Amino acid sequence: MRSPIYLDHAATAPIRPEVAAAMQAALTAVAGNPSSVHAAGRRARAAVEDARAEVARLVGALPEEIIFTSGGTEGDNLAVRGLALAERAARRARGALGTGHVISSPVEHPAVLGALAALERDGFEVTRLPVDARGRIDVADLRAALRADTLLVTLAAANHELGNRYPIAELAAIARSAGALFHTDAVAAAGRVPFDVRALGVDAATLSAHKIEGPAGAGAIYLRRGVELDSLVAGGHQERERRPGTENVAGIVGFGVAARLAADELDATAAHVSALRARLERGLAAIPGASIHGDTALDARLPGTTNVAFDGATGQLVAIGLDLEGICVSTGAACSSGSLEPSPVLRALGLPADRAGQAVRITLGRTTTEAEIDRLLEVLPGVVARVRSASQGAAAPAFANAGERRPRIAVAMSGGVDSSTAAAMLLEAGAEVVGVTLKLYDASGTPASIGGRCCSPRDIEDARATAAQLGFPHYVINETDTFRRAVIDDFIDEHRAGRTPNPCVRCNERLKFAPLVRFAQAIGADALATGHYARIRPAPEDGGSLPRLLRALDRDKDQSYFLFGVRPEVFDRVIFPLGDKTKDEVRAIARRAGLPNADKPDSQQICFIPDGDHRAYVEAHGGAGAPGAIVDEAGAELASHDGTHHFTVGQRRGVPAAGGGERRFVVRIEATTGRVVVGPRSSLARRALRVSDVRWMRERPPGAWPLRCAVQIRHHAAALPGWISAPADDGARAVTVELDTPADGVAPGQAAVFYEGETVLGGGWID
Repeated sequence: MRSPIYLDHAATAPIRPEVAAAMQAALTAVAGNPSSVHAAGRRARAAVEDARAEVARLVGALPEEIIFTSGGTEGDNLAVRGLALAERAARRARGALGTGHVISSPVEHPAVLGALAALERDGFEVTRLPVDARGRIDVADLRAALRADTLLVTLAAANHELGNRYPIAELAAIARSAGALFHTDAVAAAGRVPFDVRALGVDAATLSAHKIEGPAGAGAIYLRRGVELDSLVAGGHQERERRPGTENVAGIVGFGVAARLAADELDATAAHVSALRARLERGLAAIPGASIHGDTALDARLPGTTNVAFDGATGQLVAIGLDLEGICVSTGAACSSGSLEPSPVLRALGLPADRAGQAVRITLGRTTTEAEIDRLLEVLPGVVARVRSASQGAAAPAFANAGERRPRIAVAMSGGVDSSTAAAMLLEAGAEVVGVTLKLYDASGTPASIGGRCCSPRDIEDARATAAQLGFPHYVINETDTFRRAVIDDFIDEHRAGRTPNPCVRCNERLKFAPLVRFAQAIGADALATGHYARIRPAPEDGGSLPRLLRALDRDKDQSYFLFGVRPEVFDRVIFPLGDKTKDEVRAIARRAGLPNADKPDSQQICFIPDGDHRAYVEAHGGAGAPGAIVDEAGAELASHDGTHHFTVGQRRGVPAAGGGERRFVVRIEATTGRVVVGPRSSLARRALRVSDVRWMRERPPGAWPLRCAVQIRHHAAALPGWISAPADDGARAVTVELDTPADGVAPGQAAVFYEGETVLGGGWID
């Protein structure tokens, strides 16, 4: 097995052995608190001050101008917010008016963008300078943006994704000539290229240890002597009262060693990395459709950063494909990769979302070798070709063939016990498992974050935890935009039209399987597995070429009803490991495997409506139906209502009772007039229904009409026997169903699924 290749140094550079050794010594030999006055405290203080001197030397500062922090994110927040708040207070004390004006750019690190957003909440006005298609900032734009009340300019020394280097000395001089302070996020630049705060003329700069082969959790800001800074944290007197809290002695010691080594080896490392990047980019140029983002002028980028896109290939899938080959790259800032959104940096360059989503960031470091670059260039064309092929959406999934090797199975993981158990079963059977979770909606700040609802943030974490425990890779694919269009918007539109939608069926029909199949194809998988309770018969007895979808053996858990709309050819490479298991058996397997979610309750609510109040959700998202009258079947008005979206067929809540207390139910909803027709339970019974947009699981719909089968109109409803007839001119895409016995609660908008014994024949949507 080949050794892994690490090409993500911009996210974190592997810690140097010398740094680790110094930290280990500090952990064992320097036991005191640097603020204590005894001997142990003095040793700790000496270690911190020695490190402070080394960090200061790296950037040309005085030791007293270095304030230690926990890293770049805290440093950016402390510098940007602390400078702005202190300067606004100072100006107001001198009688100046105004809320305070800050200038930055849209391509800053997420930590700076977050600090700017906090300033805006505090009443500051923020101007973001434009960048051109290469991510460059025009100094003339800064001059034009400066105002009398501009108190701070914050612009990065080098971009964290593109590697672009910016003319900080010129920008700082322009800002300071207008009376504004100048801060630069130097996390990406310091220690990789020459960076001297005196020569640049900046008032503050942010630094971080783990970018220069030091430890994570240690950073600093340079603050020019005499510049005021508000502390964001109340506490002790550490760091000259700018950053209270006991210092991380071992981390600071490691930072000092990393800074010393980076300063001593700066030129040699830059030359080595620059040569490797040139080798890399010559190879990338040979891949059709490859293009480099950022400033391509000589020395205009950091020596080790390449941001490349491949036409027609999703960057995330390329990065995943390389990861499975043992090569680590990324798709953007490590701090924001969890968002899975197209890079804001690339969007600021004017790239559309799909193009921004094709980017891969490859970053090299001191330990990178020519052999590693050559291995990447050997593997990359095949990975890109496979991802492009998967993205074309061929009618039949072109999965790999395992042959003599272990089969690679992509397992769709929702975070629940079912999909986790499916993964555990496949691992036990000897498969190479790769987990994948679809992020379907943004539940930030909602109760869905606590879990128990399919695909919530907590459920994604549960899927990750399961994969980590079982020891296989796990990835998250963002489908929030598609889910919103295909499922959420449909849900709202259907309620507005007085119908009763089923978002889970829509999700499987319109969304879920397509990206999962593409993912499986892109990683060279032999099959896709899910935790659905259903079965597949791969070789139909009637000689047809398509597989058959069957009910699960556990009829209480059977989910074939939700799957009728999936293209039948997809099932040719899909595995349902739980199809012949009961729920009790699945939980028993999960407990034996020690899965962290073995006893996690099943999801009950609609995933994107965590509180279960679909009426309030529909109303809040513009789907409120027309207000009107509640009438009986004779047309007599019984009451009024605020909107038809408050009702579904078969509902009793909110419906006036008849004389004598007899219950009434919603029988029909007239969306155009706003009338809600109610009646006794007997009025809910229907023997005939029209079903449109029918999907057949066979190559062609049945030729002999009428067709005898069983029809299921809700997930937990019994399938009722009946006949299906199709109009001669409609190609069997709309049918009429005649049930042998009436069914209650036949609601327009719900799915009707047709069964022949245990086999799904097809299904459609009740008109």
